Amino acid sequence: MSYVPPHKRNLKIPVQPSPFPDSLLTKFGKNMNELKSSSAKGNGIVYSEKYFTKCFFIGTNGIVDEVPPYIKLVPLSPDSSERIDGVKALILMNKDFHKESKEEERNRWLLVAEKVAEDLVFAYDQANKCVEDHHLSDNAKLRLVARFGKIIFYGSKAGPVVDYSLKNSRRIFSTDVSTSFIQNIKSKAIPSHEFCIDGEKEKYIVKITGPNGIINCKCTVKEDGRLSMYKAELHPVRHLTIDVSCIDKNLDMRLMLAGKRKKTLTEKEISDIQGLLGSAIVDLNLKGRLRWPLGKTSLEDCYKIFEVCHVRVTIYKTRTLGLKVRETNRLNERYSTVEIEKGVTLILKEINTKLQERNIERGCVLEMLRCVLGTIWNFMSCDGSLM
Repeated sequence: MSYVPPHKRNLKIPVQPSPFPDSLLTKFGKNMNELKSSSAKGNGIVYSEKYFTKCFFIGTNGIVDEVPPYIKLVPLSPDSSERIDGVKALILMNKDFHKESKEEERNRWLLVAEKVAEDLVFAYDQANKCVEDHHLSDNAKLRLVARFGKIIFYGSKAGPVVDYSLKNSRRIFSTDVSTSFIQNIKSKAIPSHEFCIDGEKEKYIVKITGPNGIINCKCTVKEDGRLSMYKAELHPVRHLTIDVSCIDKNLDMRLMLAGKRKKTLTEKEISDIQGLLGSAIVDLNLKGRLRWPLGKTSLEDCYKIFEVCHVRVTIYKTRTLGLKVRETNRLNERYSTVEIEKGVTLILKEINTKLQERNIERGCVLEMLRCVLGTIWNFMSCDGSLM
């Protein structure tokens, strides 16, 4: 039987269409496979020695430990077989929305600022110590971002949330958002917050497994149609993630502190990797938009293609913030999964710089957080429905 590449294989089509973006379902499947991996190297995510994560819920009654009884956990897919090894994907569903006043909106983000201030200060303190103690290599550069999407819970049953504690349940965060959310960000939030466009980029990101882990190769296409690598990076090192489940909205938020790491390559490594990338063929009809001739996706026992992404991103900026609106077409060779995903990332530039200062006062952090979260909350009001 002839070899059929993963991106050309027939995929099982559910009997019923899902009301959620396909990438949410794909991401859940991929993460379940990653969870079954026995090593951190298997899933590519890198955590610092002092990494910690938190999750809390906020609604009309403020920050709560228990979710109101009118909130239900519903399957991500109407197909009841949407599970891996018995683990089912679930999201919170609110059938009792009401329009919040400006004062209610303000109270929400003030509460969130109070909740996360101490954690942010502690995380930056630990991250700076890691850099000083050389736990992080390759010139790690700290970056604080807010991402929008949906928290996916798993390991529990569908139904009323009051039946068990969500705080102790396992979860992943999908950064895929709806087209309507993207449109409203561009037509409402960007003008109201006086963002100016800072450029547009189209690039390919090829993830390659090597002797020392996964290398993210950022590439452009040359005139002859071949890939040319312009930057090599290691996976970011995560120091902190805070997931905020907004139970009265259709959109959740993640704050994440991570260290971006450049990868310094020797001349031989550059030659080997460029040789592997140079055999890629751009094919706009394929997922990931790249293909390799049979047998050309690896180089001896050193390097192997792990994942390919085609990314279009529009970049905006203000004096204190950066904003990236992206569309990603991704093919994961290892798990034979395909994702077409839209995402919005808010880069918190000013507060990131401030939090890296020594002995910063809590009052200063809190005031900056209140301002930033006001912007984030305004973004989340831009019709973030994933249904």
